[in-house]
Amino acid sequence: MTLPSTTLATDTLELITGALELHLRNHSIRGFLFGRALAAARGLRPGVDYDEENMFLICALHDIGLSDSATGPQRFEVQGADYAAQYLESRGITDERVDIIWDAIAAHTTGISDSPVYQRRRPAEIWISVAGIGLDIGGEPDDLPPGFADAVHATYPRLGGVRALTAAIERQVLADPHKAPPGTLSGEILRLTRPDLVPFTWNTVLETNSWGD
Repeated sequence: MTLPSTTLATDTLELITGALELHLRNHSIRGFLFGRALAAARGLRPGVDYDEENMFLICALHDIGLSDSATGPQRFEVQGADYAAQYLESRGITDERVDIIWDAIAAHTTGISDSPVYQRRRPAEIWISVAGIGLDIGGEPDDLPPGFADAVHATYPRLGGVRALTAAIERQVLADPHKAPPGTLSGEILRLTRPDLVPFTWNTVLETNSWGD
């Protein structure tokens, strides 16, 4: 149940505590704890097989694009990835860690991290983080050690869980439907809840194709 105690991790926890709605902050921390438990079940060791601080930063910041701190025209995943990169660079971090964290946050809703080839080619903290986040969205307690999910939820309650997360995304795209392009999580939520507001679809691409296709 412990969290990384480095200065950067501690400061990032303080950042998201102030920037995110409590249900999003708790979801982010649960994603880290669940991911670390999944990694341990596979025999992966922090500090040996993956960078635990990077993993925490990915999980902590993966939904920062849903906060007022990271507003912008892009879908929330990319907006959050850009914010995370700028945050790290403002602290003097300019090495490969920035790219690792950007990649993970920008792509965390795409399903790409499930690919065995992707897992072989990218740092383990990326797909461990995304697996933990995904488990908090649609997993089962049996995927974790007995009693672990209950202990995590006792400290970091769901407060609406996936439905609250969906509502947060919906509020953002209702304010700016262009942040919900087709084929994205935001786009699917907008299409299902307010199809009358969908600004463009794949048919839009076909109908405006200037090559005469």
